[in-house]
Amino acid sequence: MAVQVQKRQARKRQSGSAKTRVRATPSSRPNRVAPSTKLPGWTELAGKNRRKSTRTPGSPLLDGVSTSRFAVLIVGVAVLITLYVGHVHATQDLLAEVQRQRQEHLRLHLKHNRLKGEFDRMVGPAIIYERARRLGLLEEPAFGPPIEVKH
Repeated sequence: MAVQVQKRQARKRQSGSAKTRVRATPSSRPNRVAPSTKLPGWTELAGKNRRKSTRTPGSPLLDGVSTSRFAVLIVGVAVLITLYVGHVHATQDLLAEVQRQRQEHLRLHLKHNRLKGEFDRMVGPAIIYERARRLGLLEEPAFGPPIEVKH
């Protein structure tokens, strides 16, 4: 790394100021071939950054969370999702049962009304008066005992 820094400084000295620099045209530039140098290793690339933490600026939320806490968090979220899905299925089953009970209630209510209508027709005034006539009873226009008039 130190060799590269020295080469950069030497190039800066040779180039001079920006005002006196002359730009070369593509045809006048000589074809340079990079000298074969050894590539830097991981330790050289890390340099001063080795001591710094590996935090990325984009994820401050998960920086302070250990792996075990993260695993517990994931398991907890999975349990909550499972409970929620189970609750939704139980609620749907309960709703289906309520709808079946409502249909049964309506069916029984209609049957009750039908049977009550049949009973009322069997014991209604028209039937009672006809049965009374068959038994020989007389129909009177007013309620109470009959009034007899003697001449």
